[in-house]
Amino acid sequence: MMDFRERRPTGRKFDRSTARKEQPNSRAAERPNVFRIVTRPPARRGLGWGVLITALVLVVFALAWYLMRRPGLDLRRVANLGAPGEVVVFFGDSITQGYGVRPEESFPSLVARDLGIAVVNAGVPGETMAAGLARMERDVLPHRPRLTLVEFGGNDFLRRVPLEETLKNLDLMLKTLIAHGMMVVILEVNVGLMGDPYLEGYRRVAERYGALLVGDILSGILGNPDLKLDGIHPNARGHRLIADRVVGVLRPLLHEADRRRVSAGRQSLDFFLPAFRGVG
Repeated sequence: MMDFRERRPTGRKFDRSTARKEQPNSRAAERPNVFRIVTRPPARRGLGWGVLITALVLVVFALAWYLMRRPGLDLRRVANLGAPGEVVVFFGDSITQGYGVRPEESFPSLVARDLGIAVVNAGVPGETMAAGLARMERDVLPHRPRLTLVEFGGNDFLRRVPLEETLKNLDLMLKTLIAHGMMVVILEVNVGLMGDPYLEGYRRVAERYGALLVGDILSGILGNPDLKLDGIHPNARGHRLIADRVVGVLRPLLHEADRRRVSAGRQSLDFFLPAFRGVG
């Protein structure tokens, strides 16, 4: 009779756990050794340099357009741009005169040094617009200036002069100066606590007569103790700040005026006189 019982190999002890480990994994053996190529979507990038550069260009053009449109910077409409002469008169009150600082520290002197121009300081402390108008023929017109800078209004405000009267006197002042063939720049002073009572009216007068306007020349000074002597007068550092603002307007103005002079001189050379023959 045949014995169908499992025959175990002789010579060593059979261990079922060891037999399981030695048997190969059929699924792993059948799986081919192939590398899978996985494609991932590209990572999303930022705006990119192209968009950034475009945005910067637009900002630059917008700033240039704004500067060209600002009142007081359109040199094409300046009256008497080809005015003769070399002298520049600073016509105003104590701020122009340089109250509390040395003469060389006043903003008219600093402007003269920065631009290399001849100036006359016709500032008188305590004056209103009406007082300036009354002495204009004595202190300004005899110099036959090429350019006059007008700085009044602070004392009008402190003395509660009606705004309409101040603007009327400014109108008469500019009308006279422009009629005498000079360029005019208005230096506006804002000493109001709530807004700027003079700026809009000064702007209308400037546009009416073809003058330039520098608004609020004391901006950042009256509220900074390090830049002023008292409640309304700037110290030497404050005058330096005012001078920088004025130079920023006068430099391109005088450059364009000089260019017009040269152009007019060249045109005059195009007209030749007829040849002169001696007698005899």
